[in-house]
Amino acid sequence: METFDPKGNSKATDDGFFMERVEMLYEQGLVDLRAFAEREHRPFEEVRRCMAELHCKFLFDVSSPQAVGTKDREELVHRVLKSVSQELESLETLTGAQSFFVIVNPHDQDDQGFLGGTVVGREFWRGHRGCGAPGAEAFKTQCLRVVPQLTTAAFGPTTRRTVSNANSRKKGPARELKTELYAGVRDALRAVSGVRNAEMKWTNHSKLSAYGVRLDGWPDGVPAQNPSTLSVAQNKLLLDLLHEGKLYFSRLEGRPIPDINGGEDEKLSDRDEDAMFEDSIDYTWGSGEAKGNSSESLFMVSSLRGLCIIR
Repeated sequence: METFDPKGNSKATDDGFFMERVEMLYEQGLVDLRAFAEREHRPFEEVRRCMAELHCKFLFDVSSPQAVGTKDREELVHRVLKSVSQELESLETLTGAQSFFVIVNPHDQDDQGFLGGTVVGREFWRGHRGCGAPGAEAFKTQCLRVVPQLTTAAFGPTTRRTVSNANSRKKGPARELKTELYAGVRDALRAVSGVRNAEMKWTNHSKLSAYGVRLDGWPDGVPAQNPSTLSVAQNKLLLDLLHEGKLYFSRLEGRPIPDINGGEDEKLSDRDEDAMFEDSIDYTWGSGEAKGNSSESLFMVSSLRGLCIIR
């Protein structure tokens, strides 16, 4: 026989009234924000966004004793990223803009990550040469190199997860070595040449003259080959020489900085030889995904973001 519980009914009523009062407080807060924006001669949406950012800072601040736990924080991050991905899909519907973004945590090798955006954008990232899982690894390595002050403690304790693509981890150290070598040589080339999209000519160094530079210090015992075909010892030697300044680029005398735009990627017929991570790209790793899914696991979740809008 069911009995009436006055305490339970009272609790439910109180909860309902509480949420009503919270909503009233929220509406009053918007009124105050609008008045503040008028006094500051600022757009209301700008002030509202600033306030939202402050609330997010509280939610994600791991140093605060009142901040949420690691698991709750990861769920919040995932919800935010999923929302952003859905917004980008809505943008595609409204304007036709295509986009994708990749989230990586460079300090956690085993955490899953996030690839979001439109279907076209996500498929482009997964299938484009040098992107996909190897591209995420390259981005992660780049983050560790250019932002060394970031530490694991800044992200709080992490939860270990099982990596779905086990094959991508079989050659971890060798791949990391190649990734660092690819990125280091490319960055050095672009810094000296002044060409932001310059690519290393691994099998024909003379072609570097197109960028107005030459490569000095290449060891005699190492063939002019893509690092994907070189041994670990040879790649390590090249990387050590690069770090020591013995392998370097220098400008050709009397050669001005070439004017090469972003479309040069399509103009250079020999770009294929410069592809990164060719031996480890798996073009089928995402083939089982449902097309309508607006968010996917890639490698890791973090606050470091790569965002690309394709119009």
